[in-house]
Amino acid sequence: MKMIFNKILKKIKNLVRFFLKFFGLKLTIYQNPIYAKIIENLNITLVLDVGAHVGGFANSLINSGYKNRIVSFEPIEKSYINLLSFSRKYDNWMIHPRCAIGEKSRKTFINISGNDGMSSSILEMGEKHIKSAPKSIYIGKQKVEVITIDSIFKKYYKKRDKVLLKIDVQGFEDQVIEGAKISLNDISAIKLELSLANLYEGDKIYKYYLDKIESLGFVIWDLQPGFRDKSTGRLLQFDAIFVREEYQ
Repeated sequence: MKMIFNKILKKIKNLVRFFLKFFGLKLTIYQNPIYAKIIENLNITLVLDVGAHVGGFANSLINSGYKNRIVSFEPIEKSYINLLSFSRKYDNWMIHPRCAIGEKSRKTFINISGNDGMSSSILEMGEKHIKSAPKSIYIGKQKVEVITIDSIFKKYYKKRDKVLLKIDVQGFEDQVIEGAKISLNDISAIKLELSLANLYEGDKIYKYYLDKIESLGFVIWDLQPGFRDKSTGRLLQFDAIFVREEYQ
């Protein structure tokens, strides 16, 4: 009986491999991202997900077993609608009304990128970004309200919360940090997308942020490679996690 079962199982596996190969797909084993382990180790109870797009970061946390609160912020209307839809089945995932996060409250326009909005930014896109990812070129603009983290922090923060501030805003990182100066006193960790080269007009590269974040009392815990120029192999962006010095 066991021999028959093994033969059937082998045939099923071969059939699955055939269909995957036919459609050009690969079967991979899902592994929890490193940042999920860091968040678990720090006992993070609130994640502020700035630049959520359609919720990839929040989804990865939930799939990794994170059960505490996540609040996502997204400025692009299409992405925001999808974000609302994807978050509905999770009680611990909240979506703030559509907005951008910056250094002060105001209204402005955000540029919408052609790669499903993933490279959208309030800043103009630089030539290096366009050359390395031509499909990301801007295809339109949308009016959006800009708010600060400081203006909404107490709405979500509870006493004794341990907070992770995740920032993925395509060159607008410094403005987000400037608008969170008061809140940073109650933030335990920052996950920040950093650039090795200037990709947006007026943006700042990684050296500036390493000095700035460390001056605010944080140290680097993790680095993960990100956006790369496929034609040259050059790494252009990476993610860094900074954690309060007292957690060392």
